[in-house]
Amino acid sequence: MVMSTPNHDAVKKNYVTINKDGVVKVFSQGPAQSHRFKREVNALKRLTGIEGIPALLSYSPTHRRIVIARIPGAPLSVTDNVPDKAFIQLRTIVEDMLDCGVARHSLPARDVIVAQGGAVGLVDFERCSLRHCRFGPLWWIARKVARFNLLRLIDSYAPHLLTQAEHRTLRGQYHLQSLFHCVKYRHRRAS
Repeated sequence: MVMSTPNHDAVKKNYVTINKDGVVKVFSQGPAQSHRFKREVNALKRLTGIEGIPALLSYSPTHRRIVIARIPGAPLSVTDNVPDKAFIQLRTIVEDMLDCGVARHSLPARDVIVAQGGAVGLVDFERCSLRHCRFGPLWWIARKVARFNLLRLIDSYAPHLLTQAEHRTLRGQYHLQSLFHCVKYRHRRAS
């Protein structure tokens, strides 16, 4: 009888320490983690000076560690009564981010930090696309994905802030997703 041992290398997490002076993030070992480390450092360098984006204080490629400024507040996912101005500011942050050549692959509520006064910040840039060519098709898609994720987040927390056109865009995207999942499911069943 052959027993298999669990692959402990399959799940590697980053280690994050939050203190009053800043946030220390240590990336776990491995080729993908090295790539994510470099991507986050490059993204934070491009985003230097944007209000709501933490400043990159220091980094160590050898130890795959970054230190960023701490954005005061709590994640949107655990915050109640978020004012509308927070989502308006979040739109500005995302557009500034895209202007600097950084497009996030997702925008989970846990990465949106909301301060008591309603100011917002955005953290965690290890999974993003960096613009290499302004008019390249990959950058065009990355921008579309980032904006879709922003609309989806606003729809979850403050749908009244979306225009009719944005609601139609979301409905169209949700419809395409459901069609894709149906085709994918049928393909799996046929295999």
